[in-house]
This record gives sequence, structure tokens and C-alpha cells, in this order.
Amino acid sequence: MLYVITIAICLIFVSAVLKLRQRQTEKVCRQMIEALNNGNYAFRISNKDIIFSNKTLVMTLNNLLQQIGKRRQDVELQSWEKLTRILTHEIMNGMAPIISLTDVFINDEKVRELPIYNGLKAIHDTSSGLMSFVTSYRKFSTLQRSSPGIFQVEEALTSVVHLCIVPPSIELKLICDIDKTCIYADKNLFRQMIINIVKNGVEAFFPDEETTEIRKGAAIQIYTYRMADPYIRIRISNNGQPIPDNIRQDIFVPFFSTKAKGSGIGLALCRQIMNMSDGTIDLLPEGTNGWTTSFMLEFPCAKDEQRTQTQKDS
Repeated sequence: MLYVITIAICLIFVSAVLKLRQRQTEKVCRQMIEALNNGNYAFRISNKDIIFSNKTLVMTLNNLLQQIGKRRQDVELQSWEKLTRILTHEIMNGMAPIISLTDVFINDEKVRELPIYNGLKAIHDTSSGLMSFVTSYRKFSTLQRSSPGIFQVEEALTSVVHLCIVPPSIELKLICDIDKTCIYADKNLFRQMIINIVKNGVEAFFPDEETTEIRKGAAIQIYTYRMADPYIRIRISNNGQPIPDNIRQDIFVPFFSTKAKGSGIGLALCRQIMNMSDGTIDLLPEGTNGWTTSFMLEFPCAKDEQRTQTQKDS
């Protein structure tokens, strides 16, 4: 009789645990769907979210989220590249003869004495400015050539911190919860991308030309960690002026900038670098982990075959 009671209790316990696990899994799935509907493609699951979870389940779900985010970024990047190539071609074809003709006229001594000189010069300067704007796309397109290799993330991030690109009045803190973990990417492009994002963080403390002093407690944090999947995560956060809600979805669009002298290609270049590295970059919701602005970068860990290839190349 005792044997039967023991079995019954065990079955009830197992049934209760499975039911609880099912409810938690359903809850996590709802959170995933909600995050995707809100455009938060950086949402990830931890082992703590599902009781008695195994790494395979968490890894599968997180890989699914990562691939969805990467596919979305690939489609967006391809669309903007195609559009900007078309616009670049049409603008350059239209502006070239205008610049050439107006250049001839404004350098003619006779024309300089005529009332139309100022108008011709304005046309020339405006056309030249537009051509200069278009050439900035060339920087965006020439990034296709990269030299990927194996390198340690912590070492590369430490070298960026030592560049002293942040004013002393802003605290720059690097936290690495990984141990000699490597990724396969272009190290120089990786460092340049981190520098761009950190500099954007610095600019968040100067939202306008009138702001000259940095408030007390200003900070930028670079936090690197791993979860139960083969990805390295780098979160770069600051507590400066937050990005307005109405432009958050546009910050990775080529040539989009809220700065008077900004080219609008910095974050677009970052996304292209991540695309070439089989990774993703996302802007996290405001207030994540207590920071006003956070960018999440995800790189796949270096694979054995990539290590072998790197050794052969060297």
C-alpha cells in the first residue's frame, strides 16, 4: 500500500512540475511574440525563465529569435542598399553637368560682374554639397571588403577603452563576463564599430549646441556576456539624453541623422558590419537595465573550422 501511495505522490509531483513548466514555456512564448510585435528583436530567454529547463530548449528558442532578427536586418539592409544605389546613380548623373557648367560660369571674369553671378554661385555650391552628400554613400558601399579572423573580444574592447575617446567627466566602464571567448570577424571593423557607438553615447550628453557641461553621474558602460547559446552579447549603454520615440525606428536608415552636421551613415555602417559578421545590432527599449539608451550586439562564437582556417591563413 505504501508503495502505491509513493508512486501516486511521485506521479502527482511530476505532473505538477510538467504543468508548471508548460505554463512557464507558454508565458515565455507570449513574451517572445510581444517583443517581436513591439520591434524588440533583441529579446532573449535565460535559463531562469523556465523551471528545470535544459540548455537545448533555451538555445533553440534564442537561436530562433536571433535568426528572425538577422533575417529582418538582412532584408532591411538589402532594400536600403538597392534604393541608395539607384538614388546615387540618378543624383550623380543629374548633378555632374550642373556643377560643371556653373563652375565654368562663376570662374568667368565677365560673369562675375553680372547680377546673376550670386545665383549661379548658389546653384554651384548647392549642387556640390549634394554631390558631397552622395559620395558619403561610397563609404557605405566600400565596406564590402573585409578580412575576418579569430580574435578575443575582451582584448579588442580593452584596446578601445584605452583610446581615451571619452571625456574624463564621463565614466566609461568595461565589464566582461566572458573568459577569452573569441569571435570570427574583421577586428579593425569591429573596433571601429565599437568606437562609433561609444562616440554616439558621448554625443547623447550634448543634445544641442547650448549644452557645454556634462552632468554629474554621466556614464557609458560596455557589458559583454554569454547565455545558454553560442552567441557573444555586447551591450553598450549610456544614461544621456534618450533617443526620441518617433525616430527610434529610423536610426539605422542610411543618411538619417538628427545632427546638423551628421552624415547619417554611422549606425548604418555598424549594421552592415554586423551583417558581414553574421551578427545583429538592435536598439533596446528605453530604460533597459536602468539605462536610457542601450545597443545590443550579438556575435556568434568562433567555430572550430573558422579557427582552423585562420591558422592556415596565418
